[in-house]
Amino acid sequence: MNEMLDLKLVLLRGESQGPIEMDGLGRSSRLRMQLQKKSELSDRLAVNLLGLIADGRLAPGARIPPERQIAETLSVSRICVRSALDRLKENGYIESVQGAGTRVVRSSEKLDQLYAANLENVNDLGNFCAYLDEFLAEWVDLSEQAAEVAAILQPLLGVARSSRRFDPETEYRVRCQLARASRSPGLELLLRRMARGYRCYYNSVPPIDRIADQLAEAAGAMVVAARAGDKAALVLAMRDYNRIIRTAVIAGAGGPARRAADTDLVLRELSAHQPEKLSDIIAREIAGMLARAEGREEDVLIGERRLADVFGVSRVSIRHALQKLKEDGIVTSRERFWTRAAKGDEEAVREARDCFDASVREFKLLCNLRHFQEVWAARRAARHASEKDKADLRRILAEMRRPIDSLDRSIDLDLNLHLTIARSAGSALHFFVNEVLRGTVTNYFVYTLKHPDLRGPREVLLKQHEAIVSAILAGDEDGARDAMERHVRFFQNNYDAYMVRSSAA
Repeated sequence: MNEMLDLKLVLLRGESQGPIEMDGLGRSSRLRMQLQKKSELSDRLAVNLLGLIADGRLAPGARIPPERQIAETLSVSRICVRSALDRLKENGYIESVQGAGTRVVRSSEKLDQLYAANLENVNDLGNFCAYLDEFLAEWVDLSEQAAEVAAILQPLLGVARSSRRFDPETEYRVRCQLARASRSPGLELLLRRMARGYRCYYNSVPPIDRIADQLAEAAGAMVVAARAGDKAALVLAMRDYNRIIRTAVIAGAGGPARRAADTDLVLRELSAHQPEKLSDIIAREIAGMLARAEGREEDVLIGERRLADVFGVSRVSIRHALQKLKEDGIVTSRERFWTRAAKGDEEAVREARDCFDASVREFKLLCNLRHFQEVWAARRAARHASEKDKADLRRILAEMRRPIDSLDRSIDLDLNLHLTIARSAGSALHFFVNEVLRGTVTNYFVYTLKHPDLRGPREVLLKQHEAIVSAILAGDEDGARDAMERHVRFFQNNYDAYMVRSSAA
């Protein structure tokens, strides 16, 4: 199952490697990060082509634009393009045509697997996008932003009235603007990183001739509800809008949408943003570690050699990242091999971290997101967990039962257990959201498990974890769902009670 999950993750990420190594989950050792170290340009290009094949815009037998044309459009070398094409050839997705460049293979087991992976992603995205729409509606403040939200939603009504084609870019842009209006850094981050996922889902919507009037009615109801400041009516209208889209997607399911794209469209789709430099990614991760007080010995950041081992990169990459942080005033040099957080510059560290702000509102937002994700994953894990997944869950639970002196060790095991459940669920989307919010989720675990008023007795948490794992091992979907529901609700209730006591003090 991991091979299929890997393929689904590649389509969502837009690159072949992510920050959490699935095969490393379930072990008792500390989770090790992994970063994109392959040639980023050729990797991104290969995955973008793969996405076009997966959703049918490059249909079986379709010609790939010439190597030279792709290179000129993307301002990259032909060697980079050739590397991407060779990779897809090696994996059996495209083939050379004598004297005529390359084309998508007409049929193969690999192609069928790719279509199946894309279809599973589309199904999961449909549920999650509908959930996020209602979530966004709940988190905007209509008492102050009624006119703003109505204006944001207006383009959906315009497209439904004037076009026979669904417009994925308008749909995604509206969600990004709603996330911005929610004033939640966490939601903005999630929406930015889910760009490929949203486009994957909305690109699966067939021509809307038959449903245009229904969409226009639902979009109009959304605009009216927002303008009136009626949040309940807005949520219901959004639910109706998504139901119409979902019904159309399901009706057209069963394979890729055969809507061949011309060369210009393919080239536009391939003109993706340049990937981040490896040193920039590492710099952001180190800044997050500093913000969470990880990776330090007192005020001193751990050495280059150990950082290189943590991130699985060369010391040169670590040195470049530290130099960038030094230029930003986040760290300062100390002696020859060490750096430390710059004293008096805590604000810079806070701004650099890749996580939610520790406000009450943001914490509640993360609780709600985690609630939905974890409960859904536990139920699916009970149905889909492999024997390896079950063995890993047993191994982690056995480790949890042993005496643990270090609270950090408990946190690592807890996070490992939940990520293993995510892998067991077989949903790339759930795992991807965990990757996107990895720093945030880690902060959630650190905060809730280190706060004495939130974590509760160790024995209580252990019993909750045992109930979740037992239900998954037994294949009891409802039992796994209910056990996880009680677990995440436990922390939310503790937090609410803590805030009441704090405000009364």
